[in-house]
Amino acid sequence: MSSPHPVPLVLVAVGTDHHPFDRAVEWVESWLRTRLDPVDVLVQYGHSKAPAVARGSALLDHADLQEAMARASVVVCHGGPATITEARRHGKLPICLPRDPALGEHVDNHQMLFAQRMGAGGVVRLAQTERELRTALDEALTHSERFTVDGSSGPEGHSRNDGLNRFADLVQQLLPPQPGTGGDGGAVPVLYLGGLGRSGSTLLERSLGQIEGLACIGESVHLWQRGLLQDELCGCGAAFSQCSFWQRVGKGAFGGWDRLDVAEVMRLKASVDRKRFAPRLLRAASHRGQVPRSDFDRRLRRYGDVLTRLYAAVLEVSGGQVVVDASKHASTALVLAATAGVDLKILHVVRDSPAVAYSWTKEIARPEAGPGEYMATWSPAQTAANWTSENALIDRLARRGTPTQLIRYEDFAADPRGALSDLMGFLGYDDTEQALGFINGATMHLDPSHTVAGNPMRFSSGPVDVVPDQAWRSAFPQHKQRLVSGLTMPLRRRYGYPIRSGR
Repeated sequence: MSSPHPVPLVLVAVGTDHHPFDRAVEWVESWLRTRLDPVDVLVQYGHSKAPAVARGSALLDHADLQEAMARASVVVCHGGPATITEARRHGKLPICLPRDPALGEHVDNHQMLFAQRMGAGGVVRLAQTERELRTALDEALTHSERFTVDGSSGPEGHSRNDGLNRFADLVQQLLPPQPGTGGDGGAVPVLYLGGLGRSGSTLLERSLGQIEGLACIGESVHLWQRGLLQDELCGCGAAFSQCSFWQRVGKGAFGGWDRLDVAEVMRLKASVDRKRFAPRLLRAASHRGQVPRSDFDRRLRRYGDVLTRLYAAVLEVSGGQVVVDASKHASTALVLAATAGVDLKILHVVRDSPAVAYSWTKEIARPEAGPGEYMATWSPAQTAANWTSENALIDRLARRGTPTQLIRYEDFAADPRGALSDLMGFLGYDDTEQALGFINGATMHLDPSHTVAGNPMRFSSGPVDVVPDQAWRSAFPQHKQRLVSGLTMPLRRRYGYPIRSGR
């Protein structure tokens, strides 16, 4: 009986790294020219030069890649864990040709070290020279059984998918840490502003942005939707797609924003970054750095890796030492606490609950989104519930050992220099006088920022007066003040607010 595919297919996948991998394409084509028997070679060449003899495609979408791997007689790949995992998922023992940084094919030698480890363990067929590659390709086409993997079960009788997931997790454990992307001593320092919105966090973040070494990015939680999909304005006034800072960040983190599957990132975020997942996130934080135990843990690690790459690129582009993320969402803080690539500190920003509730009833225009667009509004009862839950979860992280500094909006507005001086001590700064030179009494001089989302005051620059906002005391009806105060009483007392609040 004849095979439905009489001509064997050799799939070559070099990945999407922006460093060219011309050597892989040249070696495969040189081998192909010497073949007497017919063979179909498909090269996914990424940023390398296109093949002259073989079929080629710069990129293969997910469906095409899966089809090609399923059909292939043999898979040749670089030393990327994801490609190796996919090849083995399809029952193929891949021929692995790792990128060599000495030839400008990668930023460091982690692929070579990793491929050698995988080759020694029989996970891949290692080929580091052209001769080894030729020998492996000839052997794969004459003895195909040597290049197949029994994927019917994993270790200890687990299902095929369980075995593959465990393999992928071990891959991540074996990869040596890269500078600024996690691992012992290499985690990205992040100062996360946590609490509930409308608590003065945007003004506080803008002031932090004036301190040398702190790279403020606004609310990363909204970057995917408002920045990448809706192309809203950066704090500098340019559209996200036209902001040179964010374009360089995208290049550094993902090889360009066009290389990132934004819809997939948003699905991944929605599957882990929700308040209702708080118990799972807290458990994951307690097992930080360990091999994931469930599908949820694996999704959490993947999304944490996306954030880690984003933060690392921010530091690289800005030249800063600490990323300041003002997302505020407690669930995002929990995600970061569970992410091994992030060295997390939390600035817990609180404001008296009736004042916050009044602010959430007001319609505030969003100039970055266009005419007629406003920030969300909540009823006083909704705000009271969210004020309590968000702050309680941040408190929970602090009790579990995450370094946390509490700052009340009222204290910051009354004495910005004193409040920031205390905060700089928390961050380990010594020379506060020079760092806080932008403050003169109650006036701060603010430079333009590259922030995503937040209160419209993120567009303000130049002299800005810090004046405590007390309008809520007279404008917010007394019965609503009493309602919110009563619903939030336990935490209000914890944060030092008086039992009676209002006029």
